[in-house]
Amino acid sequence: MARKLLLIFASLTLVIAGGALYLALSKSPATASGATRSVLVITGDLPPGTPGANLTEAQVQPVDVSANLVPADAVTNVGQIATLKSIGPLFRGQILMGRMFAPTSATGGLPIPQGTNAITLQITDSGRVAGFVQPGSNVVIYERAQGTGNPGVVVLQSAQVIAIGPTTSGGQPTGGAVPNANAAVTLVTFALSPKDSVKVVGREDLYLGLLPS
Repeated sequence: MARKLLLIFASLTLVIAGGALYLALSKSPATASGATRSVLVITGDLPPGTPGANLTEAQVQPVDVSANLVPADAVTNVGQIATLKSIGPLFRGQILMGRMFAPTSATGGLPIPQGTNAITLQITDSGRVAGFVQPGSNVVIYERAQGTGNPGVVVLQSAQVIAIGPTTSGGQPTGGAVPNANAAVTLVTFALSPKDSVKVVGREDLYLGLLPS
C-alpha cells in the first residue's frame, strides 16, 4: 500500500513539474519564436522631411520582434538619426530603418538621384513581397499575364524604390483581367531614368521581386 501511494505521489510530482515547465516556456517569447531583438516601431503616420531628432517616445516605441525579421538597418535608438530627415512619409506599424532617412530632405521630400525622375505605381500587397519592399529596396518589376496561357514579362531588371505611400482600394486586377474595386493597393515610388519610365507608365497588374541588398 505504501509503495502504491509513493508511485502515485511521484506521478503527481512529474505532472506538476511538467505543467510548470510548459507554462514557463509558453510565456517566453524567445522560446516560442526564437531569439528576439528590440526595434523602434512607428505609432502614427508622419510626413516627409520629419527630423529624426524630433521623434518622441509617443511617435516611436520599442517592440520585441523575432530576430530573423529585423532589417539590417533597423534603428534601435533615435540618436542614430538625430541629424537626418525622413526621405518619404512614415506610416504606422513600420519598423524604423536607416534607409528611411537622409542628411537633407530633397525635392518634395524625395531623394531623387541625378538623371532619374520619380514615378509612382500602384502595387498590390502580394505584389510588393508581402510588404518587405521598403524605401531603398532594389526590385525587379514584372507585369503579370492577363488571361490564361500568356506568360508574364520582365518590365525592368532593376529599379530603386525611394518611397512607399499609403494603402488604398484601387481597383487593381487580382489574378485576372477583371479589376477588383476592393483590392488593396499601395503607392510605390521609384527613381527611374526617362527611358525606363516609359516602360512602366500605363502598365497594370505589376509585381515586384525583391533583389539582394
